[in-house]
Amino acid sequence: MKKRITVLCIFALLILMLISCNKEQGIHKPENSIDATEHGVLTENSGKENSKNLQSLIDSLSEKGGTIYIPSGEYEFAENGTQTIGSHCIKMKSGVSIVGDGENTVLKPKGNSKYGLDMFYFNDYLDTGEGKYLENCRFERFSIDASATSCEVYTSAGKGFMFNLFRNCQWDEVTVKNTDATGFGVDCPINSSIKNCLAIGCGKAASEENGGASGFGIGFGYSDGESITISECISKNNKKFGFFFEHQGRFNSQKYTATSSHDFLVSNCNASGNLYNFGGIYAMNTEYSHCTSEGARKHGFYFESSLASGATLCESKSETDAAFAISQVGEYSVCGIYFEKCSALGSPIGVKVVSEGTATMSDNSVKNCSFEGISDYAVYTSGRISSLTLFNNSSDMNVNYFEAEISAFENAENSWN
Repeated sequence: MKKRITVLCIFALLILMLISCNKEQGIHKPENSIDATEHGVLTENSGKENSKNLQSLIDSLSEKGGTIYIPSGEYEFAENGTQTIGSHCIKMKSGVSIVGDGENTVLKPKGNSKYGLDMFYFNDYLDTGEGKYLENCRFERFSIDASATSCEVYTSAGKGFMFNLFRNCQWDEVTVKNTDATGFGVDCPINSSIKNCLAIGCGKAASEENGGASGFGIGFGYSDGESITISECISKNNKKFGFFFEHQGRFNSQKYTATSSHDFLVSNCNASGNLYNFGGIYAMNTEYSHCTSEGARKHGFYFESSLASGATLCESKSETDAAFAISQVGEYSVCGIYFEKCSALGSPIGVKVVSEGTATMSDNSVKNCSFEGISDYAVYTSGRISSLTLFNNSSDMNVNYFEAEISAFENAENSWN
């Protein structure tokens, strides 16, 4: 009798341990979700089969909406459709969400393509000219590993997410790594968010001279009122930027004409090992708050030809060139860039402001910042600058390089004076 009780106790304990283990592994199928493995998305399938079956499931849900659950495992995907530039595994539809089991759910796009292979794609505006939005989608708790993709020609394709025009979409606990182009390449958002996400080693097919090729790259400019928040995310060792914003009018000024009412906030994020960790090219109304940059291969925070953007309460550590940098290139103005209440530690240059073009460079400011362990210059300026304010900053480096012709220069209450 005692032996039977002992066996039952051990059996019960094993069940409890299994339940506990499952909880620790994050096994949590959402209520009312559809299990993708019951619709032919299987770890043992070929990429072609999985792409076809997942696309069919998404298409079947596109009218009524729904959540697709992908359990733990590694799932291969392959080219399942073409687009104006590149090809994709899956084309998303409004109202459909993808939820996994955390880092144990790995989606692996695979194969060589001429212009790049996107895992998830939506861009009817580019393909058909119709300004249609992807709406009400969630992406949660899974990874995309594109280490098995390659392309013959680097373009903007080859992303984990390649979306253009989307509304009310959210990402949470998603990792994208080893893509040929940008990891999270999502353009023209409205009321959307990305949080607790990672981008690692993206842009592998690009050179540092190419565009895009970043961890998180947000394009904008289709309509007024575009907005997205990015929080608690990490971006490291990507070819170009860790996090950046750019106006799409630089590529197509006829289609992307909006210039106002944008709201882009990146907060409590970390970036390291990117060429530029945070910033923007032709950015507008972009703010980085409480972000940490470390070990950029060039600048920690960098804005080129941008407007009304900047960083507050951010840290920059051990960058290769400048902790904070502003650049004006070509015929595009750079106005209203600010760095406030920021700190830098251990970079050659604290702040670098350079004008290399012919447009206006004005109303840029660095206020209430501290720069310690700077090896070359606390402040470096060159070119023609309309106006620049340096106010109440401090540095243990008292050497500055003021080569620029600055029409209106406020250089007051700084300890490096």
